[in-house]
Amino acid sequence: METTPHPSSATPGLAPVVSPITQGDHRWAQRPPVWRERELSLHWPQELLEAFSLRMASHGMSISRALMLSDKRYALKQLVHAQTLCDESLRLISMQLFRHFEARQAGIPALH
Repeated sequence: METTPHPSSATPGLAPVVSPITQGDHRWAQRPPVWRERELSLHWPQELLEAFSLRMASHGMSISRALMLSDKRYALKQLVHAQTLCDESLRLISMQLFRHFEARQAGIPALH
């Protein structure tokens, strides 16, 4: 896969670093604009997203499902925040969601 370094991250003499997050952005940006605007950027398993949202709510954290589905940075920030709370079940749910995110960014099809 050909990569184009981001202007702010280009370092002379070094190969561009391509993370799974930027790979997904690159693929998404190549889609026709009509389809991009109609499609949500993240697809989470509904049961996991529901469990995550409810578990975060039990800690007084309100999660926006709309942002979880459409804003990658927001979603990852919430998953990271869940790791800092003292709740083993929540940590497991957030790890499952993150693994799903990683697999999707790598282009691995879902097994549901």
